[in-house]
Amino acid sequence: MFYILFALFLFSCNEYSVTKVEQAEPELVVYPSFIDFGHLHAGFESGQVTFAVMNAGNNVLTINKPYFDLEDPRINLDEGLESNYIIQPGELIEFNVYYSPASYETNEATITLLSDDTDETYFNIPVLGFGDAPVITVFPDEFDYGQISIGCDNEERITIRNDGNLPLTVLALSQMVTHPADIFMELGSLPPPPWELVPTQEIDFLVSYIPNDINYDESIIRIESNDPDDPIVEVIQYGDGNVEHWITQSHVQEDISYLDVIFVIDNSGSMNLFQQELESQVGGFMNVFVASGADYHLGVITTDEASLIEYNGIKWIDNSYSTPVVWLQTVIDGIGIRGSGMEKGIEMVKDALDGGDADPRGVFLRESASLVIIYVSDEADHSIGGWNSYTSFFDSIKSTPSLMKHFAVIGDYPSGCVAVTTYGSRNIAFGEGYYDMTQRYSGGWYSICAPDWGQQIQSLANTVTTRKTFRLDEPDPIENTITVTVNGQVVVEWSYDNSENAVVFSDDSIPLANQTIVIEYAVWGCGDE
Repeated sequence: MFYILFALFLFSCNEYSVTKVEQAEPELVVYPSFIDFGHLHAGFESGQVTFAVMNAGNNVLTINKPYFDLEDPRINLDEGLESNYIIQPGELIEFNVYYSPASYETNEATITLLSDDTDETYFNIPVLGFGDAPVITVFPDEFDYGQISIGCDNEERITIRNDGNLPLTVLALSQMVTHPADIFMELGSLPPPPWELVPTQEIDFLVSYIPNDINYDESIIRIESNDPDDPIVEVIQYGDGNVEHWITQSHVQEDISYLDVIFVIDNSGSMNLFQQELESQVGGFMNVFVASGADYHLGVITTDEASLIEYNGIKWIDNSYSTPVVWLQTVIDGIGIRGSGMEKGIEMVKDALDGGDADPRGVFLRESASLVIIYVSDEADHSIGGWNSYTSFFDSIKSTPSLMKHFAVIGDYPSGCVAVTTYGSRNIAFGEGYYDMTQRYSGGWYSICAPDWGQQIQSLANTVTTRKTFRLDEPDPIENTITVTVNGQVVVEWSYDNSENAVVFSDDSIPLANQTIVIEYAVWGCGDE
């Protein structure tokens, strides 16, 4: 009842008024309320902004330590801040905010202030900053070539692009690769670095993989630039060499028992001792012929006379002759050393076969027989026009190239040799021309300086009476893939002759007549492609 009567009293007494009494309160004021660092060069520039917290009220203001409600590692406050701050009316406290961009980026954070201002307990300060920088983008950053046939050329393109807003400088380009180096860079028309790329510009180059073997290959391309965030980029490539295109070819060793043989013996003044050596050892040559049962024709000419040398009324002998060794030794003994010092052995052979005693139209040279030319000289050939001017003629002699072979006992390839004789040492010139004919017509050469002529002459006879060279059907074989078997047994006494694209057996390992030779190899390139 008291409260009702009091209220009625208040409303009925107009001469009386009520005055409100204000309470003392803190008031939080922050300036600036938004922090914008603008654009800074990442890695080179950093920014600092100070914001103030003021108490605009009439009572003490308490704030907790500012903290990030939304964080960004590039934006930071002062270190060592206190857990809370007491701000008197009219006072302020300053805090520093720092921004250090590391790349081309936009950075945002929110600083939160917790206070006892009842009107604004939580106050948020947005913070914004932009990092300016070049940005290197490389694609692809890794790729696998997979299984690639040996010799195939496979390419991948690497692109470098500037995705930033400042110029990108590609400072250096390097490569680490497994050996042998089967993966390599091709810059094409590009100059070596440095390269300058404006924003959005790109540049590219090729990386080729041509496996040389069946091993795993890997490459790491290292790209260095002025990108502050990613100054070194590594691009990885890898692949496996594989062989898909194999060739297998089979041969049966010929029974080369049908032979027409012409000895071409240098009769110049320096040949006396060499003629004597040949005469003393030629019996071993003929014994191999006889033992092989070869059906042969054999004659002798000199390096300045194309006519077959006659002895006892006979210009050439065959397998019916009863004393072939005596005949051949006697012919050699009578050659002498009064011939021209301008030896023309190749020209003399041509003349002998072109209208001379050994002409195909005569009886010496037989169409289906192998023609074997054997040069013996201590000088180079001096035939008019050089050795290669006679090849078209020799090519016309036999319709089957394998039926034509040239051999030589000459000064060593490529610079000659030193012969030790009873009269001292002599420098022997390289047998140029004769050597070239042996290479052109799948024969072989022997050193005139060798101390053991007997072994050489027998080896020559074995080579003449059998086939030692087997040409490959496909060009560009991968040499380290070539395998050779004779009658099913792997053999290694052979070499690959690149000029002839042929497997050549050593003189001591020539397959016997009727033995089967199988050669297997992979070819360069991509097979049938």
